[in-house]
Amino acid sequence: MPEDHQREIDENFDFFQRNLARYLKGHRGQFALLRSRAVVGFFDGPGEAYRSGLARFADELFSIQEVEDRPAEMGLMSLALD
Repeated sequence: MPEDHQREIDENFDFFQRNLARYLKGHRGQFALLRSRAVVGFFDGPGEAYRSGLARFADELFSIQEVEDRPAEMGLMSLALD
């Protein structure tokens, strides 16, 4: 993954985590589309959020987070990251 994409993901994740409590009130279970440390939309499914990101941002510098207060289950991916 290019360095600028990873930086965008990391910065968006940090922003999202710091603001999660606010988003949970009205968007629990939805998916946030993030760009430049800001939520640019909430969607009912990850595919919808991804398609919107591709349509809006030709450089593909965006990330998606589920609005939940439980840790994401990454399955085998989490083992690879240890």
